[in-house]
Amino acid sequence: MKRERSQISSEIATATAGAKHVVLTYHYLDIGDTEGYASLTEKDLVFDHPGVALQQGRDAVLRAHAAQATAFSRHELTTVVADEGVVVALGRVLRPVPGGDGRAVYGADFADVVTLSEQTLVKSCRRYYYAPPPGPSSPLLMP
Repeated sequence: MKRERSQISSEIATATAGAKHVVLTYHYLDIGDTEGYASLTEKDLVFDHPGVALQQGRDAVLRAHAAQATAFSRHELTTVVADEGVVVALGRVLRPVPGGDGRAVYGADFADVVTLSEQTLVKSCRRYYYAPPPGPSSPLLMP
């Protein structure tokens, strides 16, 4: 029994550390700290976001983030769930309206599925954006 509790405690500690690392990656991206972001990722990082070519390797991912960065971009996380090497982060990404003065923003709801290494560093991130169903007669709707 004691061994099982120890194992469970270790798994909880690992999941908590992984979740904290993932939350910090958003913070580092939002403040433009690429070194801080890189410190929480594996060298063979994979970045799979809609509208952006698949990026493989930390350097390629950092370049992709730099290309998308704006002075007023930010992530607002609402939920973070971690279990067995996977963290799911739900939230909203906000960016300035193109051509605006930076005060007007638009946003999109997202879900990121992040896989972690044994050291709780980010190995991959795949993003999903919310989109409403095509219409009331959508085959996605159940009777």
